[in-house]
Amino acid sequence: MAATYLPTPFKCSTAVEIESKLSAEVIKHIDARRMSSAEISRRYPTIRLEHLQKLRRGEPLNFRVLSALIEATGAPVNIRVNA
Repeated sequence: MAATYLPTPFKCSTAVEIESKLSAEVIKHIDARRMSSAEISRRYPTIRLEHLQKLRRGEPLNFRVLSALIEATGAPVNIRVNA
């Protein structure tokens, strides 16, 4: 069996895929509701304009920041692992 490809140091491809999909969906949710970074920051003070700018540029955010964004925006989450 071949070694799993690690797209970034110390992060497996599954984690990268999860973060990528969460990033795309959370920014769609924010845009659909026309939420501003100030509005989101009122709910979660650690979220800054720079986080949203990174998402729009396609730069990765870590899972914890994405989780905070999801909670702050009220985006629904459904997790499924296929067997």
